[in-house]
Amino acid sequence: MQERTFQLLGLLGFILSGMFFTAAGIKSGDLLTLGGSLVWILACLIWLIPVLRDKDQER
Repeated sequence: MQERTFQLLGLLGFILSGMFFTAAGIKSGDLLTLGGSLVWILACLIWLIPVLRDKDQER
């Protein structure tokens, strides 16, 4: 596998874990957990942009 594939899989795993934490925060009613998990997902999505952009530039 190429390095970018590992990066994408890792980032998707981080995003998935953020979704689980978001669900846990909603279920428990914990606003701190909910806010932190949403910030986590947003940061992962921002981190994903250059990874995807680099892949498009190589074509």
